[in-house]
Amino acid sequence: MRKHLIWVAAVATLALSGCGGSTGPQVASAGGKPSAASKSDERTAYVDGVREWVKCLRKHHVQVSDPDSKGNVEFTGDKAKLKADPAFRAAQEACKDKVPPLPPDLEDRPTLSPQEIAKRRQYARCMRSHGAPDYPDPGADGYFPDPEGNQDGAGLRRATKACASILGLQPEPTGKAKG
Repeated sequence: MRKHLIWVAAVATLALSGCGGSTGPQVASAGGKPSAASKSDERTAYVDGVREWVKCLRKHHVQVSDPDSKGNVEFTGDKAKLKADPAFRAAQEACKDKVPPLPPDLEDRPTLSPQEIAKRRQYARCMRSHGAPDYPDPGADGYFPDPEGNQDGAGLRRATKACASILGLQPEPTGKAKG
C-alpha cells in the first residue's frame, strides 16, 4: 500500500500493473474457472504484450530489460531521476496503449475484509479533503484504480501525511518522496 501512497502512477507503470488493452477471447471451462492451459495462454499473451511495450519504449530511447517469464522488467538508472525525465514521461505516454492487462494469476492482491474496504474508503475521503481532490474511491474489492495524472504533487504529499494513520501506515518523511 505504501507504493500506492506516493508516486502511484509511475510505480503502476513500472510494475506493469494492469492497464489498457484486452485479454482476447475467453475460453469456458468447468466451474467457470480458467484451466491451467488458459492461464498459461494468458501469461504468454501478457509477456508477448510486455515485449511489444518494451520495443516501443526502446524506440523512444528508454533503457529497459527484456521481460522475464512473468513479464517483469527492470529500468536502467535511478528511478527517481527516470520519473522526472520528460523524455521518459513522453515515452510512457506514447507507449501506454501497448501495456497489456495483468492476468489475474500474476496479481498479488489478497481479498480484503469489509472493515479494510471501509478504511480505504475513509482514506480516500480524507485524501480528497486534505489536498488531493482527485483521489479516487477504491473499487468494490477495496483496491484503488490505476490513477492518471500527477501523483507526486505537494497536495498529495500533505494528504498522505494527514491520512496515513487511517490505514495504519507511517507517513513518508518530509522532503523527497520515495519511489
